[in-house]
Amino acid sequence: MLTYALKRIAQTVPTFIALVALTFFALRLVPGDPVEVRVGEHGISPERLAEFRHQLGLDLPVWQQFLHYLWQILHGDFGISVVSQQSVLSEFFARFPATIELSAVSLVLAVGLGVPLGIVAALSRGTFVDYTVTALAVIGNSMPIFWWGILLVLLVSLKLDLTPVDGRIDNVAYYFDPDQTTGFMLWDSFWSDQDGAFLSALSHLILPSIVLGTIPLAVIMRITRSAMLEVLGEDYVRTARAKGLSPLRVVGLHALRNALIPVVTAIGLMVGTLIAGAVQTETVFSWPGIGKWLIDSFNRRDYPALQGGVLIISILVTLVNLSVDLLYGIINPRISHGR
Repeated sequence: MLTYALKRIAQTVPTFIALVALTFFALRLVPGDPVEVRVGEHGISPERLAEFRHQLGLDLPVWQQFLHYLWQILHGDFGISVVSQQSVLSEFFARFPATIELSAVSLVLAVGLGVPLGIVAALSRGTFVDYTVTALAVIGNSMPIFWWGILLVLLVSLKLDLTPVDGRIDNVAYYFDPDQTTGFMLWDSFWSDQDGAFLSALSHLILPSIVLGTIPLAVIMRITRSAMLEVLGEDYVRTARAKGLSPLRVVGLHALRNALIPVVTAIGLMVGTLIAGAVQTETVFSWPGIGKWLIDSFNRRDYPALQGGVLIISILVTLVNLSVDLLYGIINPRISHGR
């Protein structure tokens, strides 16, 4: 297991270098000039323009800019935002809790509904229940996030007036001391001792989490159904049934553990899907997280912020995938032994 873990960790090193190179050079192909963003619509002398370019390192050849950026990254420096003049790292982690909270609730929703529905569909194979669950999974997996979000806002928020349209809480009614908050609105509102604050935060979270969790829910449902059908056909499951064990014990003790292996892998790989979906979901619901921050940075051509944000997300996704691989090796020891 230790050799397997060290080998997987070593494999992430070239992945990190490739991520830095891909992020850096891809953003150099995007039209726009960060110096023009910093200057704005006002005129500027050529000397001042050259000074700005020197401050941002844009007067150097591209390969030197890349080596300088790589050196900065190795020292934990992800640059300075052109617009706010704040550290990219501090801006990223100031918005990170909002995205984590939304993604976590969406993932809990997806796993909490997807696994049981997948099991029910597998146990009811060929019935109306199986066809209904499978059809819902196909529809959910095909649903465009942006369209689905706008549809729910129109129906649930504007037509039925059941949930708020945007934001994380009713900012007019509630106030939180920035020095005493964690950034996780559910937690902060619960401990704020302000009547109705938690319910307000929860109501703001309902629609975004449904929208963001729809595709992961559909994927988990389909994978659980397929894995459970495969496991139910194994010899050891038939042996357990022949011994007279109850269906609940056969499924819960013998089938479910092995059926969950591909589900755990899929959940790890969904982190990237959640982040990509968060960009669209946070834009629809004006959710002040990383996704909306990246879109705003792109619209303002704030390339240091965009470059640093994409890279940090890529590193986090890679680390999560590494953790899933190690967990996979623990659940199924044959993987760690290369079998």
